[in-house]
Amino acid sequence: MKLLYFLSFLLLSYHLFAVDPLASKRQKIDSLKQVNFQHEMDDHNIDALFQLSGLYYQYAPDSSIYYLNQALKIALQTSNQEHLQKVYHRRGVANFYKAEYGEALKDYFEAAKISESLKDTSHWNNSIQNIGKVYEVQAELDKALEYYQKGFSLLNDNSSDELKALAFSNMANINTYMENYDESISYHKQALAIRQKLYEEKKKGSRNALAYSYNDIAIVYLRLNKTKQALKAYQASYKILNEINDIRGLIHVCSGLSDTYRTLGDNRKALEYAKKGYNLVQQTGAKLELVSVAYQLAVLYEEQKDYYQALKFQKLSHDMYDSVYNQEKMREIADLENQVRFSQQEAENRLLTEQQKLQELKMKKQWFFLFSIIVICLILAVFLAYIIKQKNKKKTLAERLSLANEQLLTQQEKLKVSYQEIECQNERLNTLNEEKNHLIGVVAHDLRNPLTSALSLSQILESELKDEEQECISGVTRALWRMQEMITRILDVKAIEAGHLNLEIVEFELDEVVETVVEQLTKKAERKGIEVYQRLKPCVVLADPNGVRQILENLLSNAIKFSPKNERIDVEIEFCDQEKVRLSVRDHGPGLSVEDKEKLFGKFQRLSAKPTDGESSTGLGLSIAKKFTEAMKGEIHVESEEGKGAKFIVTLVRKVKMEMR
Repeated sequence: MKLLYFLSFLLLSYHLFAVDPLASKRQKIDSLKQVNFQHEMDDHNIDALFQLSGLYYQYAPDSSIYYLNQALKIALQTSNQEHLQKVYHRRGVANFYKAEYGEALKDYFEAAKISESLKDTSHWNNSIQNIGKVYEVQAELDKALEYYQKGFSLLNDNSSDELKALAFSNMANINTYMENYDESISYHKQALAIRQKLYEEKKKGSRNALAYSYNDIAIVYLRLNKTKQALKAYQASYKILNEINDIRGLIHVCSGLSDTYRTLGDNRKALEYAKKGYNLVQQTGAKLELVSVAYQLAVLYEEQKDYYQALKFQKLSHDMYDSVYNQEKMREIADLENQVRFSQQEAENRLLTEQQKLQELKMKKQWFFLFSIIVICLILAVFLAYIIKQKNKKKTLAERLSLANEQLLTQQEKLKVSYQEIECQNERLNTLNEEKNHLIGVVAHDLRNPLTSALSLSQILESELKDEEQECISGVTRALWRMQEMITRILDVKAIEAGHLNLEIVEFELDEVVETVVEQLTKKAERKGIEVYQRLKPCVVLADPNGVRQILENLLSNAIKFSPKNERIDVEIEFCDQEKVRLSVRDHGPGLSVEDKEKLFGKFQRLSAKPTDGESSTGLGLSIAKKFTEAMKGEIHVESEEGKGAKFIVTLVRKVKMEMR
């Protein structure tokens, strides 16, 4: 597949900037160089420069840029905006061939700015598309997509079919790189339809464009493993390119056909098209394509166990790669030598300029020296005056500082006395707080036993009495339950504050504990017509089972209290990552205000929101839940907006990663 991607990129670059064979180009260049560009700067000269630059595009971009710079001088002097737009656009193409992407972007942006000012939507869109292409080859796919989409927005009824097809094709290719293959296929098909129409109308260049569209869509089909559709598209491309004898295009399509037949298991056909590609490369002498084709033949011969041929083509591929690499290095060395020679000449010119400047500065130096002495004397005088003034100021400040130190010592003595008084008050308050907690614990503990007996008796009476008497005793039972809940929570708070929480941290199934708690509170929810929905995943956590049970009971009880009748409550287990799990309880009650959120987890806090059926609230449940959660190294927080319900989330340590049910 890597070879396929490489070949597809070569074909993309080729059909975007296709040029004639080098031999015919050199003949055109020789004829165009006969033009005397030193004559009057007219349209004929600048058109000739444009033609020369175009002929140098692919195999000598430096020369192309040289002639475009000559054309730029003429365009700037004549202030011809259309010529300026054309020069910047073409120079951007040449810089693109040099892989000078920063310079290419500058030129394309200039061309786009001029086209926009001229309200030339077609050329403006063309520059925008090229900006996207530069970002695409630099793998900045988000920026490329941004400019392709902008080009799309510029399309209108007056846009040419060729430009529309280019816009669709670019959107298809960027979606291919971003692996959005379905969208890529959709855009390719729209580009293909337009180019098919142009082909039927026998428009210039339409056959090449149609062939390249077939080739591009075949690449996408291969990535989607739709090998038969890819084969059909490659065959259509091959047929068109063969008719117009586009040898370089045929090389890439033959390579694609070879890979496709190889994927289908038809090694005979794969080898046949690989050989065709090799013969075509031999005709053109294109070394870069020869690297890929020879490597492809080596792989195919190796699969057929023809190791002699495989070794032969493997060696050829490596030799060609080294040749191309060495040629590139030689070109870089030549460029560096030219840069060195240019830098030396530039240095000599700078030296002469500096010598002239030194002669001028020498005459001014004496005047400057005299002026400097006068300025220095003035500065010294000012400096001496400043020193004397600062000395007097320091003396005054020292006197003030001494007085301030005395005042500070007095204040420190007073603060020391105040601090001792505060410590005495704190000790007294701590003693009173301990006595209060002890008293609360004794009272709550002594009330629990008689309260349990009264509750058992009321439940017996409730089962035996009827009608109004049963209703009365039911009210007594509910009141006793509320008292028992309050006493239990007061004892929990006392244990937490005294540091007597004896947690047993073990591994257990969280979903089983959640199901048990929900089952216990289902009857309470059904009294208000509330349904509790569970979305649980099997999960083992490291915590205290009783602590988790009490946290969930508090959260679920609050959700039932604050939910309107006939609503729903969602209880869910979610994985944060491999180390943590989230347990959430969501209701559809009145939600929480900003003020309520700030005091939410404090003791004995009463919120602005009230229970929906007149239930009582101690203001301790969430405080206890927070203490238990933090003791188990977990976290608890709330997500809520006023009027939109509340979602309480408890994060616990996850011990074992398990699959979803």
